[in-house]
Amino acid sequence: MRRRTLGITAVSAAALGAAAACGSDDGDNGAEETPEFSGELVIWADETRTPVLKEFVKDFESTVGVKVTVEEHVETLREDFVTAAQQGQGPDIVVGAHDWSGQFAADGVITPIALSADQSGALNETAVKAFTVDGNLYGVPYAVENLGLIRNTDLAPDAPATFEELVTAGQAAGTDEVLTMEVGVDGNAYSAYPLFASMGGYLFKDDGAGNLDPNDVGVDSPGGIAAFEKFAELGAAGVLKTTIDATNTIPFFVDGKTAFMISGPWALTDVQGAGLNYEVTAIPGFEGQGPASPFLGVQGFYISSAAQNAVFAQEFVTNYVLTEDLQLKLAEAGGRLPALTAAAEAFSADNADVQGFAAAGENAVPMPNIPAMNAVWEPFGRAEADAIDGVSTGEAAATTAAQSIRDAVAG
Repeated sequence: MRRRTLGITAVSAAALGAAAACGSDDGDNGAEETPEFSGELVIWADETRTPVLKEFVKDFESTVGVKVTVEEHVETLREDFVTAAQQGQGPDIVVGAHDWSGQFAADGVITPIALSADQSGALNETAVKAFTVDGNLYGVPYAVENLGLIRNTDLAPDAPATFEELVTAGQAAGTDEVLTMEVGVDGNAYSAYPLFASMGGYLFKDDGAGNLDPNDVGVDSPGGIAAFEKFAELGAAGVLKTTIDATNTIPFFVDGKTAFMISGPWALTDVQGAGLNYEVTAIPGFEGQGPASPFLGVQGFYISSAAQNAVFAQEFVTNYVLTEDLQLKLAEAGGRLPALTAAAEAFSADNADVQGFAAAGENAVPMPNIPAMNAVWEPFGRAEADAIDGVSTGEAAATTAAQSIRDAVAG
């Protein structure tokens, strides 16, 4: 495996020199000044990334001569970072999901990142777009993930080409459930989106260049209404249930109570532990409709606007994060496909699971990173649950959710 050679001496020296010159008085020789540097880089990450980063940054420390401290934050990483950065404190770098970028940028807690054309070209194009807000790149991606269809091949030997075929095969399997997919009493917009998209629904209008219009909500568009009507139909047939949630989606599949499960890479540990014969394939769309398009989630590295050592933070995320070694180690720890194309090819070689999720993600769309997305989750989920339970018609559910989203965005 070939490691990229760091250009830390040239890059950082030039950047430090520029910073010194900008901070000098007119009568001083800026070349003789150097900015104060504490010699430490602080990174915040979650419990999955922290152990890998702690081990891997040792090489960066020895190469660059900069101490790197990696701090673990469980569950409240996003909130902790925003609070700290707004007070001028916190880490130099935070590791997190791409859909945080819109709110982070609006709050002014992150800074744009410049990649060369070669660096950008070496990354998954959609992953780069996912971290782009108003034309600025705010994060360096390292992994991508999406939902897929996990099938018990003993119960259902063949992969379904349409969702209708899935239902037929699930019923023929003679199991308790046709399918397990997270819904819950409050609904689940994330897991529902692939089916919603297949019927032609959209959340916010895309101008074709990846820019989303928060004022153009498509939940009650013709396709959106058709999707919620489909949810109602599947609920009445017992295919989708609000009793299936995060607590039993995976266990029911592992226990053989269903032949099909819509979930992500995180489910495979339990599936493999149960010794099941399984296959990962794309989620099928509805017959005569578009493909099922799951959300693409991207993980990456942000630089805090309050970074104490911004120059070295830039060096770390623009050069070191883009090494095949680091991306592969993070992939092995989290089971997600690397964003660096070379690493992705190496990671997916002879790995049927990774290839299956990659195929499932061919029509994936980046989860919206605009702040308006915060207004979507609750009303969309509630509408999905109401349609499935028959509390309201699909059209009424879609219309109510769309208006709630519009009101929240306008407010």
